[in-house]
Amino acid sequence: MGNAGVPEPSPAPSPLFPTTRWTLLQRVREGTPQEARAALDTLCRAYWQPLYCVARQRQMSREDAQDAVQGFFECLLRRETLHAADPQVGKLRQLLLHAFEHFCRQQWQKATRQKRGAGVEHVELNEFCDIQHAEQRFLQANAAGTSIETLYNREWAGALLERSLKALEEDYARRGWQARYELLIRPLLQEQDDDTSLGQLAAAAGMTAGALRVNLHRMRAHYRQKIEQELAVTLDTQDPQLIREELTELFKAFA
Repeated sequence: MGNAGVPEPSPAPSPLFPTTRWTLLQRVREGTPQEARAALDTLCRAYWQPLYCVARQRQMSREDAQDAVQGFFECLLRRETLHAADPQVGKLRQLLLHAFEHFCRQQWQKATRQKRGAGVEHVELNEFCDIQHAEQRFLQANAAGTSIETLYNREWAGALLERSLKALEEDYARRGWQARYELLIRPLLQEQDDDTSLGQLAAAAGMTAGALRVNLHRMRAHYRQKIEQELAVTLDTQDPQLIREELTELFKAFA
């Protein structure tokens, strides 16, 4: 036991899970049951849809794709996978993709032979599993000529932007700005401002074009803030450098 008033030294971080990259997985594998479940929920929220699209790209049926992703997250929670994670993979996003593909090749068929409920902990993922939306995203991805990694990264980025946009809308509604949100959402999502369209939109709303531009600029800054907050959650860090790096990766996914 340590001396009174002297804190015990922190345990050395596992070399398998660099704290700046894989802390969510570290908590799934090494945390309390409550910490593990909370970390798994964050992973499911961010990666369920991209992994579903990967399974569909691998020619699985809708039902098999859903079961494969379900089984993968259950194995994560039971700490039965990622025993041999490759530190060279680097980012958590790529690690999960490699681990999922390994799971599908090596473990999924065995796992599906086990009847659920037969002594195996079942992870309830319904709040994260919008099958219809995920299937629509997969079909819209024009996936026939798309590589697995490109599809996966695009779906990760698209899902993150969708969550950020939803958080933005909820924030505007909470502030009583729903009408402002509905006015500005279309120009917000356009890549370039069209002076004529913005002028017409401002006139229809009874605003000057200058006032509309100011509000649109603020909304874009607010949206970026929501994106950065989502990245901070999925990276499990407040490190601005790591968040900026991941933001760059996010936009690369649509290049």
